[in-house]
Amino acid sequence: MYKFYLSNSKLWGKETLLFRVLLMMKLITLGLLLGMMHLHANSLGQTLHLQGKQIKYRALFKEIRKQTGYDFLMHATHFNLNKKVDVNFSNVALHDVLVWLKEKENINVQLKGHSIIVFPKDKLLATGFSQEFKTITGTVMNSKGQALAGVTIIRKGTSNSTATNEQGQFTLSGIRKGDLIELRLLGYAGQEFKVNDQNSYTILMLEQDTHLDEVVVSTGLQTLNPERVSGSFGYVGQEQLSKPSTNIAQRLIGTTVGMQATLDESGNPIFEIRGQSSLNGIAAPLVVVDGFAIQGDFNTINPNDVENITILKDAAAASIWGARAANGVIVVTTKKGAKGTPIRVDLQVFRKIGSKIDLDYTRPLASSAMTIDYEKIAFNKWGALENSGDFRNNYNRQWSPATVLLSEHYLGYINDAQLQSGLDALKAQENKSQIADELLANPISDQINLSVSGSTGKINNYFSMLAERNQTDFKESKSDKYLMNYRATAGVFNWLDLHLSSTLHLNNSQFNGVTLDQIQSWAPYEMLRNPDGSLSNLSQYYWPIMERFVPMDKFPYADWTFNPIQEINSRDLSTKDVNLRVIGGITLKPIKGLTYDAKIQYELFNSERRNWYGEQSHFVRDMINRAASWDRTSNVIRLNLPKGDVLDQNRSKDHTWNFRNQLSFNRDLTPDHSVNAIVGSEVQSYVSEYFGNPRTYGYNDETLRVGTFPNGPGGTFFTIRDWIGQSQNFPYTNAFGYTSRRYFSLYANAAYTFKNKYTLTGSIRTDASNLITDDPSYRYSPFWSVGGAWQLGREQFMQPYVWVNKLNLRLTYGYNGNVDLSTGFRPLIAMSASPNIYTNDYIANISSFGNPNLRWEKTGSWNLGIDYALFNHKLYGKIDLYHKYGSDLLADISIPSSNGTTRQKLNSAEMLNKGIELEIGTDLPIHGEHIRWRGALNFSYNHNRIEKLFVANFDAGSLSYGGSEAYVEGHNANSLWMFEYAGMQDGQPMIYGQNGTKLDFTNFPMGDAREFMSNKGTLIAPYTLGFNSSFKIYDFDLSFILTGKLGHVFKKYSFNYPPLWTGRLLPNNKLGEVMNADPSLMVPLPQNDDEFMYFFWEQFFPYMSYLSTNASHIRLQELSLAYRLPTDKWKSLRNTRASVFLQGNDLFTKVFNNIGEDPEYQMGTVNPRPKFTIGFNMSF
Repeated sequence: MYKFYLSNSKLWGKETLLFRVLLMMKLITLGLLLGMMHLHANSLGQTLHLQGKQIKYRALFKEIRKQTGYDFLMHATHFNLNKKVDVNFSNVALHDVLVWLKEKENINVQLKGHSIIVFPKDKLLATGFSQEFKTITGTVMNSKGQALAGVTIIRKGTSNSTATNEQGQFTLSGIRKGDLIELRLLGYAGQEFKVNDQNSYTILMLEQDTHLDEVVVSTGLQTLNPERVSGSFGYVGQEQLSKPSTNIAQRLIGTTVGMQATLDESGNPIFEIRGQSSLNGIAAPLVVVDGFAIQGDFNTINPNDVENITILKDAAAASIWGARAANGVIVVTTKKGAKGTPIRVDLQVFRKIGSKIDLDYTRPLASSAMTIDYEKIAFNKWGALENSGDFRNNYNRQWSPATVLLSEHYLGYINDAQLQSGLDALKAQENKSQIADELLANPISDQINLSVSGSTGKINNYFSMLAERNQTDFKESKSDKYLMNYRATAGVFNWLDLHLSSTLHLNNSQFNGVTLDQIQSWAPYEMLRNPDGSLSNLSQYYWPIMERFVPMDKFPYADWTFNPIQEINSRDLSTKDVNLRVIGGITLKPIKGLTYDAKIQYELFNSERRNWYGEQSHFVRDMINRAASWDRTSNVIRLNLPKGDVLDQNRSKDHTWNFRNQLSFNRDLTPDHSVNAIVGSEVQSYVSEYFGNPRTYGYNDETLRVGTFPNGPGGTFFTIRDWIGQSQNFPYTNAFGYTSRRYFSLYANAAYTFKNKYTLTGSIRTDASNLITDDPSYRYSPFWSVGGAWQLGREQFMQPYVWVNKLNLRLTYGYNGNVDLSTGFRPLIAMSASPNIYTNDYIANISSFGNPNLRWEKTGSWNLGIDYALFNHKLYGKIDLYHKYGSDLLADISIPSSNGTTRQKLNSAEMLNKGIELEIGTDLPIHGEHIRWRGALNFSYNHNRIEKLFVANFDAGSLSYGGSEAYVEGHNANSLWMFEYAGMQDGQPMIYGQNGTKLDFTNFPMGDAREFMSNKGTLIAPYTLGFNSSFKIYDFDLSFILTGKLGHVFKKYSFNYPPLWTGRLLPNNKLGEVMNADPSLMVPLPQNDDEFMYFFWEQFFPYMSYLSTNASHIRLQELSLAYRLPTDKWKSLRNTRASVFLQGNDLFTKVFNNIGEDPEYQMGTVNPRPKFTIGFNMSF
């Protein structure tokens, strides 16, 4: 029931008892209302809807009370409540209604608490609390003078709020003098100011560590207030990004829930967001830099130039990118100059150094003694190739020295004593130290980064330059990288901005060092240097046969030996990459909130590969010698290739044009109604060209002389024989390649917010491409999303729960897309690049039979999320539930053979990903701002299952090898399929086949492998966690990152059961385990000397179920310590900020298996070793 408080007693002058009683009643009433959790609208900026003819003021005031919660106080003799008026207010602020009332009735209207006091114009209240409502404006900047977008501006204690635009500007109405205005933005300390007589304000917000409760969300196409976002996103700010790194992707590991990282051979992270979304299509997330998707990887981005990174995970967040968003989107926002700021210089210098490769892990061979013992056991047994001693069949045996000794003894060239003496000498040798000293290097990265930013007149500038030198794990393999960036925005007029951004990336790489495969191919006793220090011969031939039969000194090069030390110093294998990215744009702002952006991006990738081999290299000597014709009767050698160096060259050029037009509208229409919408179009053209030159022989790098074929290139009309009499020819034609991809897109996105509490979002995008069928119903398939967000914590019934600072609910549903570049909607024919030298005809084969209904892959997903912040933001985080269902996925399925093939890639598969993501963070001041702890824990679970995939029959090879051939309906896409070992029977190892039958290792199992192979689990972790913790202790900052992957399996390293064939016999370090194992539990060594199918065992032993092992592990990803120098104590350095830092990476891994093998770096690969970084930062 609404009441008016009227009095005939004196109200003006001195405050009366009635007035105090009324105020007391109001406070009691307000407390009761809050206790009962009634909704109480108390915002002066709230809009009113009042319409009617001849309405009494009494009824009008009741309706205002109903809509706003404000009571009216007045003297009954000074205002006629029964007077009738016409009103027509729609979406009008309370303050405007009261102004209308003052002017219409010529009275004063003043406020007291939540009361509106009406009194004659010639009277004053004794309290003196006299003021009018007004509208304030302002600009919010950071300490660098850069405008801050997305800052939430709130009239404290109310829901009256707004947010800053791209220029950091805001407008807030319904404000009165004395109000407290609160500013909030993730990464910055909360700010408050009291409204005074000013109407315009400039506010500086100071940076602090990033929390997860509020961020500025960038989709790449627009910037959104986080409180008005319905989608699921992750955010990485300066706290993490400012740490030293050679690749910005390294800074993302363990920081974002639901994003799992694995490292490639070069140590660069590969990300997967919310599980695998495609079976054969592009698997990596889309990378967007400053609004445009880029063709390059993270290496083309200067880590020090990145301001923040947003990870878009669900349909509502990522659907604006349409057919490229099913794998998620990583949006990189770079630093820019700020208006009205002085010149600022930032410098960072660091060195990162790691330990050398762990040869015991990377090259896990048996010891020299055990290797030789195995060679003795396996020699001329188990189907081994025997050496008859003749030249033609045995010269190319790349046998180890011990096997050569055994063979020479078998042939009768050495006696028992010579054999034993030679083997004993080899057993005493170990080449690990020589390999480490001569071929391996400590990986080192040196980086210098300089940036200059500031404003000159109307132009905001940002320039940066990075120089980096990297030494790899192998000597003579290194790279130099240079990155230069310039970005500028010119505010020509208030309504016109011009934009320019350019990035130049230069990378020079040399790969002269040995490879891991080479190191793993030498026996542990093969020394690189002889005892006298001279280079040894790690022969690629059976050397005694070469000495007995080949007149090596008569060939073009008498030296046939090979030594890797000489080899790496006799070649220059280099690659030069140039990446240029230029963006130009114009922004028009015709009216408040409306902007038009036109931008164009040009991206160029040039790559040149130049491999020079000096004639002192074994590569050249061996090639020229083997190409020579040898008359074995007369020992006459005829040269067929010119002597001299050899040069291989090729180059590629990729260039992309991307043009976009976009219209944006972002405006608070009234304090209760806000709209943020964009609509645009995008056209993209990508062209890739390849040019390959034929090999150049007889090349001289100083005189640029080239040789010619002494006897022509060979072919149909003139046959040229090599040194053993086989015909040969020498290619002399160029090779060319050309690829073109074109895209056209239309998109729109809109968000409507009511009362700063309720948000509805929607987006739609349609993509067309020459990669998709020309049927419009498929080519223009739209991708869309809808969503809603509810700021539950702002509801009046939540106000008693003062410990709840934020409580938001989000719900979205929509579709994203993906594309597979490996097929086409028409049959694809692969043509030979040049005609056959014998027939002079081109050769072609069908590479794909075509998919006439080829269309975009689609992934529909819904997401339910909760954002929370509790206890004055000391505890904050998110909870997300998601369900992703991929349809029209491209996969090889079984089709009738009448089509010309039994398998074809079609849009026919379906796959499910569902899971939960949890984030929890804390921010605890322990001793004011001097000692503070911040921590963030994230945990995610993903369940993956292929729901639809028709394959009539799986052979055992497809399932055991894994990959795309092992996708099985009803199972995880990354399942590990293995044979069940059945022990020994009649001296033969067995596996279980169909219906429990036992099969030996002599033939591949027949039938559908799904019936007898076992799915041991997923190779990709379904559970992941990350823990980031940082301690601020006065001027010291200590932080660490832990990552964990749980619930998956891996295939542990197995004994390799090597037979004696043409290569070295190299048993690995599992030999002792096999020799001592129970044959009923593990495949033993052959029990029959005539086991002629031993070579075929490799089809079985790596895939035994007993090799399946728990892959769960926790890794100490990073430990960092920084010290801020007290520059403010020195007068000359008061405007300088400086710090020194020490950082360690890959310091510790806890594996949950009993074999000590890292699940992500299987034995035999390069495992991560501790790396340490030391450096300093300086700003002035």
